[in-house]
Amino acid sequence: MADWQTERRARDERLAAGSKFAAGKMVAPKDATALLEAVIRPGDRICLEGDNQKQADFLAGCLAKADPKVLHDLPRRAIWHRAAGAHRSL
Repeated sequence: MADWQTERRARDERLAAGSKFAAGKMVAPKDATALLEAVIRPGDRICLEGDNQKQADFLAGCLAKADPKVLHDLPRRAIWHRAAGAHRSL
């Protein structure tokens, strides 16, 4: 029989892992890479968004700094950098 709670548990595990780096909804810039490493799983598709180009560039830089032993097998074409309505593949 199918376990209908699998996705809910996976989401809850990611929220718990990420909450270690957050104070409410805020994450210190120094903890951004660690947060990404905690919540992204191999095979995830990622869309980086920011209210402006500077924020999106910061997030892209944090993703690039991530340990490849922790973050791996991310689909190359599935990583998008989006800011101010512009889309481009990283």
